[in-house]
Amino acid sequence: MVWKGEVKVPLAGRLVIFIYNLLMLALAAAIIAISLGWTYPLDYLHAVTSTPLHTLILGGIGVALAIVAFFMLMWGLKTSPRVDAVVIEQGMAGEVSVSIAAAKAIIMKAGRQVEGVKELVPTVIPNPAGVTVKLHAMFHPDHNVPETAQLLQQAVRENLEKTGGLQVAEIKVLVNEFTPGSNR
Repeated sequence: MVWKGEVKVPLAGRLVIFIYNLLMLALAAAIIAISLGWTYPLDYLHAVTSTPLHTLILGGIGVALAIVAFFMLMWGLKTSPRVDAVVIEQGMAGEVSVSIAAAKAIIMKAGRQVEGVKELVPTVIPNPAGVTVKLHAMFHPDHNVPETAQLLQQAVRENLEKTGGLQVAEIKVLVNEFTPGSNR
């Protein structure tokens, strides 16, 4: 199964962002301290730049930070395409995809078949192992929650696999609240 358009931030990217944010926080703190009359940061900066070797090292650090900032800027401005379909088959004749909206319609149909489910709000997340489905559900209070949730998971999995041709990686159910009313 292939998914379209999902972009995840790698661990290295998150680490660079974290370190860069720490440096910006330290710089902001130093600027605030200087504006309040604390001259130690300025004295330290003057001492560091007093020898040519230290000046070169500081310049190299500045260039490295500028390069990192440039790449972070380009990475941040890059738009990621929306995930709106999951490719279920790709062959010589072409490609067969199921839209996220169609997958949600299949899930809603499956939810209506399970007794005890009052309302259902699905979220479909494509990933390499198949789709991950998150269901925010509202159950009738006189139904057993674990049993109803398991029936709902089975119905959703079967419908997505049989009707939509999708592989299902996992189905998570969150019961938001219980509502009294007519049983179904």
